[in-house]
Amino acid sequence: MPTSGPMNIAQAADLVDLSVQKIFLKSSDPESQYTKYFKTRTTQDYYEKDSSLTGLGEADFVDENAVLMQDVPLQGYKQVYTQNMVGIIIPFTFQMWKFGIKKRDLTNVVDELRKSIMRVKERLCAERLDNGFATSYTHYGANSTRTISTVGGDGVAYFSSSHTREDGGTAMNNIVYTGTSYNPVLDYAGIKAAYLTASLFVDGRGNPRVGHLDTLVVKTGSTNALKAKEILKAIKDGKIPESFDHDGSGVNAFEIIELDYLQNGAYWYMFEKSKAMSEREGFQFVESQAPTVDPVNVVYKTKEIQTSATTLFDLGANDVARCWVASTSAGS
Repeated sequence: MPTSGPMNIAQAADLVDLSVQKIFLKSSDPESQYTKYFKTRTTQDYYEKDSSLTGLGEADFVDENAVLMQDVPLQGYKQVYTQNMVGIIIPFTFQMWKFGIKKRDLTNVVDELRKSIMRVKERLCAERLDNGFATSYTHYGANSTRTISTVGGDGVAYFSSSHTREDGGTAMNNIVYTGTSYNPVLDYAGIKAAYLTASLFVDGRGNPRVGHLDTLVVKTGSTNALKAKEILKAIKDGKIPESFDHDGSGVNAFEIIELDYLQNGAYWYMFEKSKAMSEREGFQFVESQAPTVDPVNVVYKTKEIQTSATTLFDLGANDVARCWVASTSAGS
């Protein structure tokens, strides 16, 4: 939890104790994983708005001397990205800085500022998956709470059986569907159901726009992660997963992404990388300022030393209905 006031000698007396030979900085050093499933781009603007146009419907027969059918594209859904500041500050008393931090050559403690920002980035991105079956959720930060929207440009949850279509046609579904039930567990049958679900994707005018799933997302170390590796090994060996039959697998090999910050070990997701990692659709991470460590500030009255880091970004999704599928494993 955050603390008030600068770090003082009483809080870390070992730093000024000459009998303590070595001081180690121990903390989580997160791998940058969000870039594997969020399309990242930079901006110079406070607001960014993404929109689109649909294609046309199908052409039709024309009788002799008849008038050709007329059709025009339709405007797609709009998504707005508003830059948010994320930051953290480390204050030290002058004595702690002089006799503890600098004397121990621990000035690289400022690297912890970058790691702290990286942690919140990873958490915020993973939370979009954890809560993608609802339209919003509460993010419990270290110092505050915030309600965060989890809807795409079509105004419904990222993972839903009722994604509205631009032409008002039949709603689309991107929750894994077996043909009889939603949200199957992760097994060979479940992955085949994911392929079935993606095969029914259409564009804004109802034309087939099949999703070719090639990436699977699970929580690191979860039962799903282990199961995914077992299935993938069988597929690569030309075997049917979870079977003694000698026929080949009905699905292609896929990449596995294991996310440290995903909370729900039962949830699993698949996406088509060529679509999901483009600016046209999929999850978007829009950044106007990369994590930046600010110059050291001295409070003249107290000689307190302050060092901080900030970043500016927003994240969300233009359209995941046509490139992602997801399952809670609930079998509902």
